[in-house]
Amino acid sequence: MGRKHRRILLFAVALMFLLPGISAEAKTKPKLETGKKTTAVGRKCQLKLNGAPARAGVKWKTSNKRVVSIAKRKGNTVTFKAEKKGTAVVTAAYKKKKYQCRVTVKTEKKKKPVADHPVLNSSDVTLYYLSEEYKNYITYDSRHLREYRFRVSGTKKEVRDWKITGDGADYFNLTEYGLLRMDWEPAFIEPCVTATVTAILEDGRKLTANVRAYSETNIYMDKLFADFERRYIAPSMTTKEKAEKAAWYISTTSDYELYNYNWVDIFLKGKGDCYASRYALQHLCNYLGIKAVACRNLDDHGKTLLYADGRFYVIVTGFNVPKPRPYGIYEISGESLEELAEKNKFDLDYFRR
Repeated sequence: MGRKHRRILLFAVALMFLLPGISAEAKTKPKLETGKKTTAVGRKCQLKLNGAPARAGVKWKTSNKRVVSIAKRKGNTVTFKAEKKGTAVVTAAYKKKKYQCRVTVKTEKKKKPVADHPVLNSSDVTLYYLSEEYKNYITYDSRHLREYRFRVSGTKKEVRDWKITGDGADYFNLTEYGLLRMDWEPAFIEPCVTATVTAILEDGRKLTANVRAYSETNIYMDKLFADFERRYIAPSMTTKEKAEKAAWYISTTSDYELYNYNWVDIFLKGKGDCYASRYALQHLCNYLGIKAVACRNLDDHGKTLLYADGRFYVIVTGFNVPKPRPYGIYEISGESLEELAEKNKFDLDYFRR
C-alpha cells in the first residue's frame, strides 16, 4: 500500500471517532432546566442554562426586581432571591437567544409556635394503703390505687425537681421521677391524710396536685363496726348496755396473746393482750357514739373508762383465758375516779361535754 493510501485510511479512521462527538454536541441545545418555578419569600434559588458551558457568557435578568432579585451570576448559573409575593420572569440571554423561567413567589406559611401550657396528668389523687400483715384478712380492692405516676405534658421543659409537702407528707414516698407511693397507713383516729405534690420545671414554674391517702384496714374496721352495730345494738338499749355489748363481743371473739398490743388484731386475727383489748373497746365504743378512753397506765390491765347515762364506769377486758373470755363492769366515782384520772392523765371534763 502506498504512502498516499495509508494517509487516506488513517484520516478516515480518525474521522469515524470524531463524528459521534460532533453529532452529540450538535444535538445538545441550550435550555433552562425549568420553565416554571415556585418558591417562598426570603428563599434563594439557583437556575441553570443546560447545554451552555459553565463559563459561558450568559446574561441574566429579572423582569421585576421587587419580586425576584439577582443575587449572583456565574456563567451558565444564576442565584436569585424571592423578595416578596408575586411573579417575575428570569431571562437568560445566550448567543442572541433568550430563555425564560416564570418564577412565582408565595408567602411562606408561618409555623405555629408550639404551645407551652404545662399541666400535670392529675391535680387530685387518692391512694390506699394495705399492709402486708393484713393481706390475708382483708380483700384487696383492685379499684383502689396503690401508687400513681405523675407526668407533665404541654411543654418541652423538663421537671427539675419533685416535692411533697403538707401535714401528711411523711406518709408518702415521692421518687425523683414522680412516682408516688405510701410508706405506711393513717391511724384509725385520722382516717385520711393529705399532702401536696409539686413539680418544679427547669424554668422555675411550679405545678401542684392534691393527694390524699386512706387505709384499707381502717375502711375494713368501719365496715366491721357497722356490721356489729346492725347485728347487736338496738335503739332501745341504754349507753351502758351498748358498751357492755361491745365488751362482750371483744371477749367472745378473741383469745389472749401475750405481748400483742395491736388492737386491730383483736378484730382481724382474733387475738391480743389486755392492752389491745382495752383499745379495741375504746374504738368500738367511740364508733357507737360512746365516750370511752382506754387506760394508758400499764398497771391498769384491760381497763377502759367510759361515761354512760350520766355516770362513769370502768370496763375490764382482756383476761388471760381462752375465748369466750369474761369481762367486768363497775361504776366509779369520787376519789377512785380522781385517782384513776390522774394516773392516766384523763381530762374528766371531756367526758361530760
